[in-house]
Amino acid sequence: MDTIDLPTGPFATEQELRNAAVAIAQYACNGDDGRELGDPVFEEVTEGRGHWPKYSSCGDLPMFTLMRLGLRDEHILNRGDDDGTHPWSIGQNLSKLVFSTGKAFVWASITKRPERGDVLYVSEPEHVCVLDSIDEPSGKITTFDYGLFDLKTGKPSGRRRVSRFRLQGKQLLVGNRILRGWLDIARIPGLLAPA
Repeated sequence: MDTIDLPTGPFATEQELRNAAVAIAQYACNGDDGRELGDPVFEEVTEGRGHWPKYSSCGDLPMFTLMRLGLRDEHILNRGDDDGTHPWSIGQNLSKLVFSTGKAFVWASITKRPERGDVLYVSEPEHVCVLDSIDEPSGKITTFDYGLFDLKTGKPSGRRRVSRFRLQGKQLLVGNRILRGWLDIARIPGLLAPA
């Protein structure tokens, strides 16, 4: 298996936390090259669920990232390998990221923007991913995504991708999906060291 020293918290500064989140997501996706079903890292991120018919692994990447950052709160985390007492549960990734994170989840508005490492929630259809960067002047957003399919192999995959980012009326769009909100990782208790 690919092995690197992935950072873990708590982190001394918000910048260190955000850099660590992006480094973990980058590793999980192997950047633009991507990872697909059968890759040992893909299997670790999805805990082997990528083999299930019609399974979408989009929520596995943020959960893997949060776990590797050091989060162990099972009210938020939905993993089987988090050393917790609750096993992974179907249908819980999105709801835990959005509704179990309290004030750490920010509902989108035209005056706010997520930052590197935040977990974006977009719809229709519903999807979550980890933010790498936003370049508003050029209208581009770069994210790390699972729940994709490699067009050449037809296998479930994850990779870094670039989409359009724009304001349309009173909504922010990521590609053709509405940005509903994001999990601000700096607001999650325990990831930043006490001042």
